Amino acid sequence: MSTYIIADLHLAENQPVLINAFSNFYEKITYLNDRVIIAGDMFDVFVGVDDKSNFHQKIRRIIEKASQRGVTTLFQRGNRDFLMTESMANFFGMKLIGNYYSMPTVNGHALIIHGDQLCLADRKFKSFHLFSKNPIIQYIFLALPYSWRLAIGKKVRAKSQKKKHTQTSQKILASEKVQKVGTALLENSKCTILIHGHFHVYGAQKDAFGENTYRLGLGDWGSRYSYVKIDHNETKLIQRSMEKNF
Repeated sequence: MSTYIIADLHLAENQPVLINAFSNFYEKITYLNDRVIIAGDMFDVFVGVDDKSNFHQKIRRIIEKASQRGVTTLFQRGNRDFLMTESMANFFGMKLIGNYYSMPTVNGHALIIHGDQLCLADRKFKSFHLFSKNPIIQYIFLALPYSWRLAIGKKVRAKSQKKKHTQTSQKILASEKVQKVGTALLENSKCTILIHGHFHVYGAQKDAFGENTYRLGLGDWGSRYSYVKIDHNETKLIQRSMEKNF
């Protein structure tokens, strides 16, 4: 049995290539009794489940088809799909897990996060994080009609895409603030490997948060896709061309 970790798929109804890639990932990569962990940002915009949506039903069928082969899917919230509840995850055939998930590997214990937690030293992001995680705000928002929620979600998404960051993701990852947060996360969880997405930067880094620690960064899905494979032999970060393999 192998565990596969993916993140930042940003699935959307108007992106059939990504939906097809998601389907093919299960069909061509996973085998009987494997496990898939989706570490956040599975959706580009997520404002709750619409059971009448062909898009949501299609994603549901992909995961359910894999589950019939014994493939289990675990889901971890990202900053795009932080509204996902346990019942919503169940709708898609997934099991919701916590924002910090650890598991043993042959290379040491690994901590799996979406990656936005590494930005919590940033004041603006911390404010957004506290706002978005507020259960009262979530309850009020989810009480709105789905069409209203979707319109609001698309506006927020469009606004974020227009923003220009003064620092590249690579510089943010290399910053002292991120180093301190990452070090604390591994020490508190008694792990030596940090696996994350969010920054859309693919790559492995040895001694990332101290001696004999590792950071495995997942890229976003586009012309390429990436995943971490964990089995009884190794913990491996892999990147492949979408066109060639899918």
